[in-house]
Amino acid sequence: MTVHSLAALLALLIAGYPLLIARSTTVAALGGAALVVCVLGILGAVRVVVGGIVLALAEYALALWIRGGPPRLADAALLGVALLLLLESADFGRRAHRAALGPGVLRAQLGSWALSGALAGIVAWLATAAASAASAAVRLPWAPAVAAAGATIALVGSGLALAARRAPSRD
Repeated sequence: MTVHSLAALLALLIAGYPLLIARSTTVAALGGAALVVCVLGILGAVRVVVGGIVLALAEYALALWIRGGPPRLADAALLGVALLLLLESADFGRRAHRAALGPGVLRAQLGSWALSGALAGIVAWLATAAASAASAAVRLPWAPAVAAAGATIALVGSGLALAARRAPSRD
């Protein structure tokens, strides 16, 4: 399995998951758009993948809003980890395009993704637990949209941090 196909599989899972929450033509259309934008980004630029992920987050928020209930903690954390791994794998695929990679490089990258995924899962779990506790005290009808907006801001920040980290030096 190539890095591009791993990223495409993650994009398919991320875009398809909200349909399990709420079967709606609007959710399906938004998921289809998210998938297309993610795949175009995987083939082109990582910034486009971030746009697809933003659409996927909007799809997830819409599905939660249609269902009418709060997200399950484990599902939200796994979705966050999948989003991070999609962004990381798309970036790695772009950087390693047409490069000969030895088993040590792939093993190190898989270890890095596992560590990033585990840390993101822990942070997502803690943030979701805090948000769930806060939402039990105050019920807002637009809470899923606020949650998706917060996740979008965090994701765009991660994308900008990745871009800055990968920028060539001007020495």
